[in-house]
Amino acid sequence: MMINEPRLLETFLTLVNFNTPSRHEKPVSEWAAQYLETLGFSVEFDDAHERLPGEKGTVGNLIAFKKGTVEGAPGIFFSSHFDTVEPTPGLEVKIDGDRISSASDTILGADDKCGMAPILEAMAQLAESGEAHGDIQLLLMICEEIGLVGARLLDPKRIKAKYGFVLDAGPPVGTMTYAAPAQNSFRVTITGKQSHAGAAPELGISAIVAASNAISKMQLGRIDAETTANIGTIHGGLARNIVPGEVVIIAEARSRVQEKLVAQTAHMKEVFEREAAALGASAHVEVIGEYPAYRLDKESPVLQLGARAAEAAGLTPGYAESGGGSDGNHFNAYGVPTTVLATGMQDVHTHDEFCTLSEMVLDTRWIIEIVRAAAQSAH
Repeated sequence: MMINEPRLLETFLTLVNFNTPSRHEKPVSEWAAQYLETLGFSVEFDDAHERLPGEKGTVGNLIAFKKGTVEGAPGIFFSSHFDTVEPTPGLEVKIDGDRISSASDTILGADDKCGMAPILEAMAQLAESGEAHGDIQLLLMICEEIGLVGARLLDPKRIKAKYGFVLDAGPPVGTMTYAAPAQNSFRVTITGKQSHAGAAPELGISAIVAASNAISKMQLGRIDAETTANIGTIHGGLARNIVPGEVVIIAEARSRVQEKLVAQTAHMKEVFEREAAALGASAHVEVIGEYPAYRLDKESPVLQLGARAAEAAGLTPGYAESGGGSDGNHFNAYGVPTTVLATGMQDVHTHDEFCTLSEMVLDTRWIIEIVRAAAQSAH
């Protein structure tokens, strides 16, 4: 099947020209819904935006479904997310041969619109060809960039597929993520005692000193091949002449092995509490489980399906363990074996972000071959 490259590029450019930071995905979601309805999909939105923590969103997750024509074929879903890590007002796109980047002082938004464009183009190609297929569902998520929140709030009962494929990883195209970590986030409040830094410093207890003592004695960074930890932000103090009475620290720990995550979390909590107490301060450590880990056997049906399709698309199947989470973490936790497929997005979350049309073409072929492989596995 020849891929309609001009239309694929047009779809991608349309997607990135919507300014869609998390919680503001409504315009692009409505555009995608109309696009899919013309391809024969039934479309609905859930109410995830109404249940977001903090500020509410403008629209829920988009759930699209197309009934299959091949009896016995396993249902499959494809997924990507609408939101970008930061706003893209006034985006100017630069196309230099095959390479697509931002010419303006913003990110491009390739994460995850260079995953979404191939999904939409593959669905258009299949609709035009009239090719037989099994049930196809699309789960197009909101608020992925603020902690996989849209997927976390998705009702698992809405998923009608047996296997899932999320397009939200970097190249090389053909690679499938089979393992990803769980993450715990920390909000640590260290409370000391304020005092005048010049007149009576001995009467104060510095929350900043307590925090720095703890951080200096903590295992951070790369703990082992499967585990990492990081102190992200520190906020505290009122003025240079006041012994700071409070500091708030935001941190995280990740591991692909749950026992290791538990151990690292306990270590960080213990060090914060111990070092605060040593100065007469206190540490309140709030731990939030952001998402669970997953690990797929390389012989699992979803990876075998993806590998057969990759070969049919002229790609070399590859397998990767990830250090980051994706909506696939939640889909696997819901009991739907799901892998994350590589796309052409590079330098994501920076203003140097770029992708290539040729890699979006490869992803489009891969998606079509996944649909074909699922139909051929009917029994």
